[in-house]
Amino acid sequence: MKAKKDISQNHILWSTLAWIIGLILIFVIWTILSTTVYKQSGKLPSVNKCFQAFGELLSQVYNWSAIGIALGQAIACFLGAFLLSAGFAILSRYFKWIKYIMMPFVTIARAFPTAVLIVLIIVFLITVKPLVPITVAFFVIFPMMYEGINNAIDNVDGKRIEMATVFNVSKWEQFKNIYLPSSLPYIFSSFIAGFGLTFKIAIASQLVQNYITAQDIGYPSIGVLIGKAVTDGNYASVIAWGMVAILLSLIMELLIKEIGRICMPSKYKDQHLISAFFKKIGSKSKKENINDRI
Repeated sequence: MKAKKDISQNHILWSTLAWIIGLILIFVIWTILSTTVYKQSGKLPSVNKCFQAFGELLSQVYNWSAIGIALGQAIACFLGAFLLSAGFAILSRYFKWIKYIMMPFVTIARAFPTAVLIVLIIVFLITVKPLVPITVAFFVIFPMMYEGINNAIDNVDGKRIEMATVFNVSKWEQFKNIYLPSSLPYIFSSFIAGFGLTFKIAIASQLVQNYITAQDIGYPSIGVLIGKAVTDGNYASVIAWGMVAILLSLIMELLIKEIGRICMPSKYKDQHLISAFFKKIGSKSKKENINDRI
């Protein structure tokens, strides 16, 4: 037991050290490029200038409004995509015809070029501009989450389902006691990847929307502020907004991981819950057989 604990601690130590070394290498490469290749053009400002721009950016109330709106759009889109993808994935498990109906929609949404999608949605939703980033991000994230949840459900041990069927366990009990605890680890993994992508797509949509409409989109927007910084040649501000996006994505990722740690059963707990469930239905079946004999 002690040996396993020491191995775990060593793994955490070395992984943290490797992460710090990787971060230092990024700053070293950044400094070399900014002082040599891009010194004359100034397109890659120094690390210090970018962090100064980052501090100035966070000191302005208007920028916090833009951050809040972008974050709200990403969360709304992410939750909507999750609820719909989870609903359709569960229905597809029990009704195969729904799975086949969903296939062309998911395939087209996954393969459709994001740039073309942004342009089309901007044209269709020209009068409701705040919905553009949400809609674009939804069409990008939905097929990924649907397939992730579908695969998680499909990977559930078929022997457990067969055993539950033998014991005449209802579909709801199967879902609650077998599918859900077995699928949650995979679902939360897709959560972590999904939210970061949603946030990036939402900001990119705001930026393209600003350039295409050639006018203010009507609300505080990170994309518009990035576009203005590019036009003004303020590349330190552009990178500072990138740092904001990275920081917010990391915070949300940690939050999702913490929620997953609380809600998601560990592998051992997962096996324990399912084993306890089968013991329960096994003892129930025995009682029913005894009553039938009596």
